[in-house]
Amino acid sequence: MDQYKAEITKPNPKSTINSYRSFGYNLSTAIADILDNSISASSSLITIDYLWKGKDSFISILDNGKGMNLEELIIAMTPGSKDPEDLRDEKDLGRFGMGLKTASFSQCKRLTVVTKKEGFNTIKRCWDIDFINQEEEWILLDYISDDSYLKKIDELVSGTLII
Repeated sequence: MDQYKAEITKPNPKSTINSYRSFGYNLSTAIADILDNSISASSSLITIDYLWKGKDSFISILDNGKGMNLEELIIAMTPGSKDPEDLRDEKDLGRFGMGLKTASFSQCKRLTVVTKKEGFNTIKRCWDIDFINQEEEWILLDYISDDSYLKKIDELVSGTLII
């Protein structure tokens, strides 16, 4: 097939990430998709909180699962990061590496993940649709809107917080 290669094309970040908002989730199916990740991470405790502040409202999902190191977090935040042909646990609904992103973006324009794996420091990464629209680049941010969320993870041996 090498002789047939013509061009490498890259999807437009602005149109691609905005299309993730239209995958057909409602609030309950979006939360269920994220909870599946917590269950897959061997969580024994999952806490869902919300704060209604109009357009600045948010939902957070905190679990005490195995957490992630930086490499694992970047993979989790990368769209299409799973090979659908890879073997996976029969209880794992994740197949393409899209659920966290599409479920979250169906409900919001900013997805922040804060996580800590046992023996590692707490880390965070954020996708911000408005920032991607402005920059027109796939730029994953090392950002959190409120540092008080870091305390929730720091109190755990390991876990993940989705905001």
